[in-house]
Amino acid sequence: MENLEENKKLLKIPIRKKINYMDGLRLNRAIISGVKSLISRQEYLNKINVFPVPDGDTGTNMAFTLSAVMEASIGQIEPRVDVYTKIISDAAIDGARGNSGVLMAQFLVGFGEGCEGIEKLDCHTLVKAFKNGSISAREAMEDPKEGTILTIFQDFSDEINHAVENGTQDLYEIMKIGYKAACKSLEETPQKLKILKKAGVVDAGAQGFVDFLTGVLNFIEDGSLKDVDISNIAVKNTESNHDGHHIDEEIDINYRYCTECRVKGSNMDKKELRQKLKKIGDSLIVAGSKDRIHVHIHSNKPAQVFSMCERFGDVDEQKADDMFHQQQLLNTKNIEKRSVAIVTDSASDFMDDNLNIYVVPLRYNFGSKGYIDKVSQTSSEFYKELRDGKYHPQTSQPSAGDFKKQYQFLSSHYQTIISLHIPKKLSGTYQSAKNASKQTPDAKITVIDTNNASVANGLIVKYAAKLVKAGKSHEQVLSGINLAIEKTKIYVVLDNLNSAVKGGRLNPTVKLISDFLNLKPIMSIKKDGTLGPIGAMWGKKNVPNKIANFLNKKIDPNITYDIAIAHSICEESAEHLRKILYDKYSNIKSISILELGCALGSHTGPGTLAVGLQEHLSI
Repeated sequence: MENLEENKKLLKIPIRKKINYMDGLRLNRAIISGVKSLISRQEYLNKINVFPVPDGDTGTNMAFTLSAVMEASIGQIEPRVDVYTKIISDAAIDGARGNSGVLMAQFLVGFGEGCEGIEKLDCHTLVKAFKNGSISAREAMEDPKEGTILTIFQDFSDEINHAVENGTQDLYEIMKIGYKAACKSLEETPQKLKILKKAGVVDAGAQGFVDFLTGVLNFIEDGSLKDVDISNIAVKNTESNHDGHHIDEEIDINYRYCTECRVKGSNMDKKELRQKLKKIGDSLIVAGSKDRIHVHIHSNKPAQVFSMCERFGDVDEQKADDMFHQQQLLNTKNIEKRSVAIVTDSASDFMDDNLNIYVVPLRYNFGSKGYIDKVSQTSSEFYKELRDGKYHPQTSQPSAGDFKKQYQFLSSHYQTIISLHIPKKLSGTYQSAKNASKQTPDAKITVIDTNNASVANGLIVKYAAKLVKAGKSHEQVLSGINLAIEKTKIYVVLDNLNSAVKGGRLNPTVKLISDFLNLKPIMSIKKDGTLGPIGAMWGKKNVPNKIANFLNKKIDPNITYDIAIAHSICEESAEHLRKILYDKYSNIKSISILELGCALGSHTGPGTLAVGLQEHLSI
């Protein structure tokens, strides 16, 4: 493989004096250099991404994650290492995206914890901090795999520890020794993960960390940022003095979402943007400069807010907090805590029906344009961009920071929290939620893998919320959820398999066979949490009738069922299917129809029908 030689070329040959220490200022510049190095390689990292799924977004996610770190770093003049590392670790968690991005963020968190109480790093304290980062990242994973970025973390930290134990007392020499060990470990990743060997690549996340080390080491060798053009990426303070929503603040119930985003462009007209936005909300703030604007608005139409902002520049850092839920809790601030909070992610499709279900959204991006699932775009906007755009969307799970923020808020109003998520083998969402629960030790949080998705997961989540509303205890709700998981199944029929293959969720061979035989596979989540075909239909006509016939094998005439149907811009087919099912079966209690979320839609494509089938459960 050429990676080792390529990494050597990226690294300059050092000729310099011994370095005895690194303070916050030096570390800050080294971090910026490392981040810039990784960002410059993100397209390559995307190309070699095959694990855990070949969805081609490792570079993008790591770049997004470390961009948050860089934004927190640029302009910092903090001389103390412990203060500076706390700043960047918080930024990393808040901005973390994707599997490798989350692990990189956790590595920085552990590194920062290893620097507590330290003003300047010497050789011994630097080694200790890196070791702590490696351990912290590994502990964050429930099922750590060798041959990934975790292995590189460990081999790098072990090697520099040995160097110090053997008497090396030069920070540059220590980092150079560690870098060589990391490169060697990177080259060995295909021997530890069969999927890498089969693809003929090294692990993309591990390569990203080596790229980061390249930048750090080059800075330590040069002692300057001459190759890091920070003038073009300097982050200005565009935040106003608005303090956000306090417990005692009056929330305008006319508008549901506290919506914010950042807009970057050239010579943007803030006055014109303000005139446009004030028509769709209130509490509007348009702060910043002509090149970088921060927007805050209370609105019922966050997707329209973001779309309008995109006419003026590039939009990022989007958020839309549900103030209705917040208000309901804030209005009970003098009342004893409620019992159980139900949390899920946006890969669950359901109608809330005033059940107080809290949703942490997934994110997706078309190229450099990022979106919040079910918030930033309408379905029609999403599928138009999917059809006409240059890029196929890449999805990313919520970060541990996203979940932590939600958990911390809810724990001040609820006695316990139950968080229900799509299978860990399909997404890192479950792992992010688990990590966040560990970072919120004062709260009682149970995180559950429902082994379902979309409307099937929604049926389980709604049942859990109904149990809470009926006054059931935490343990009783858990028992009910476990029963619901056993009694709920998902069946998905895709119009075509293009998006599933592009998104890395389906083997291309399945598509080839399907296209050749003119088949429509029926997909479901298996007991082991993987998605795969469990049946097939001939041809593309009369799909609702064929789905109803398929369900003949799944519906017991002696059992009552609740059904939910999700569709991706094919509502007419969903309505047709509902009518057929009601006419065909007398033991169906309810059938709801919903739009499939955009994050899931990026993997299924338009024309998809998903059926969630649940045995009716009493409360």
